Amino acid sequence: MGYIHYRSPVPRNGTSCCRDNNQKDIVSRSSYAPSRVYRSPLLDSTRWDAFRPRRGDIVISTATKAGTTWAQRMVASLIFRSARLPRPLMELSPWLDMAMVPLADVTALLSGQEHRRFIKTHLPLDALPFHPDVRYVVVGRDLRDLALSTHHHARSMSSAGPRAALAAAVQAHGGDSGENLGSFRPPEVPEDVHDFWREFFTRSAYPWESDGWPYNSPTHHLSSWWERRSEPNVCLLHYQDMLDDLEGQMRRLADFLQITVEDRAWPDLVKACTFAEMKTNEAEIWDSGLSGAALGTWNFFHRGTSGQWRALCSEDELALHEQALRRMPEELSSWLVRDPTVAA
Repeated sequence: MGYIHYRSPVPRNGTSCCRDNNQKDIVSRSSYAPSRVYRSPLLDSTRWDAFRPRRGDIVISTATKAGTTWAQRMVASLIFRSARLPRPLMELSPWLDMAMVPLADVTALLSGQEHRRFIKTHLPLDALPFHPDVRYVVVGRDLRDLALSTHHHARSMSSAGPRAALAAAVQAHGGDSGENLGSFRPPEVPEDVHDFWREFFTRSAYPWESDGWPYNSPTHHLSSWWERRSEPNVCLLHYQDMLDDLEGQMRRLADFLQITVEDRAWPDLVKACTFAEMKTNEAEIWDSGLSGAALGTWNFFHRGTSGQWRALCSEDELALHEQALRRMPEELSSWLVRDPTVAA
């Protein structure tokens, strides 16, 4: 199994570097600092202050249920150029801003990795350091499909098994956010999907945002990245494009990451990244720690389809979606919506 050790030939202007214990290039200064702090019992953006990026690192940034694990699996297949992973995906690609795992454990894991690193986050760009020598992969998903997937996810997370596993993980780790994590309970969400739809499009877990309940806002998340879409180290993928042409999007991603894959390897790599294969091989996803046990206790991969909202939503509910679209740049709304009958 071949690992890819990426090197940018020279530092970019305004950026210096040093070496860590594994003799990897460390980028020591970001082009700008985060302007927002996101903190909750499960999420803490300040943990990125401890991140020591290497040249060629990959940050995968998505809103919740926009295709995070799918993108991680695609990147893993390209990095290792194999349908089989050497370790569980969540260990290969840790979620740095998840507060339930001690920060020291995550930074030690990242420091010890010899392969090209790829890190998960649900944070928008304004809550992250931005390094010219780090690659950022961002996935957008139609907000209507995202809302229904979020409802399933949040309801599953609140059920007895996942709730107990999450509470045990938080209790054991203690977390780093200073909150009373031992008493953590997942946010309550309505059982009725119509009631949830209204909450999703009119509330956020953070007071400066307007949608995304019970998590942070997908409109703000995408808008923050849209402003930087022309940067050479930012790649925007669309969930629907991944559904329609997985191989084409994986080849596009490989080009962006400057990874060369032999033609004969592509069929196996693409098959490994289909929903059917990921559902069949969920043991390749979750690590053996408490957080992995918690995340693996519910049906994480739901359907991976689009358009279920068409038979479900009323005109008033679709109007809430259109209102959310107006909070984003018009070009972004047009890119995001994949139904020609809905005006942005």
